[in-house]
Amino acid sequence: MSTFTERDATPDDAAWIVALHAAPHARPFLQQPTEQGVRASLGRENYAERIVLDDAGERVALWRASLDEAWIAELRTLAVALPGKGAGTWALRRALAWAFGERGVHRVFLYVTAANARARALYERYGLTLEGTERDGFRSPDGTFEDLCHYGILEDEWRDTRR
Repeated sequence: MSTFTERDATPDDAAWIVALHAAPHARPFLQQPTEQGVRASLGRENYAERIVLDDAGERVALWRASLDEAWIAELRTLAVALPGKGAGTWALRRALAWAFGERGVHRVFLYVTAANARARALYERYGLTLEGTERDGFRSPDGTFEDLCHYGILEDEWRDTRR
């Protein structure tokens, strides 16, 4: 099994991040950024944008999270280059540890398309609760609309999942 590490995203990662969003397995579920947009998002206060690296030092995943206020964080992006290798699970655990352990928030939430069954199963496995569905809340790159699921987890629930 691979071991993973992470580092902050840099401007040199912009092309890779754009390509990751355009990968066939990710494209239906993610808004497509531009390299300029990626570069502009780097280094913002109360915002984490981390590249996950495999044991060979290759980029394998990305997670982004932000503090909306000191007590609440949004997991904005969790994307993997090759699904099924464990990088998504590792990235989710790191993002939650950043929010709850490092930033001390009370609540983390995220949105995911209803059709993204693999991601939804991961979130539920790690204690996130489906809190509602926004009908046609996501417009996919091909112009069709999809339902958007709202998931959340509270600090005490996260701590319980770690035991």
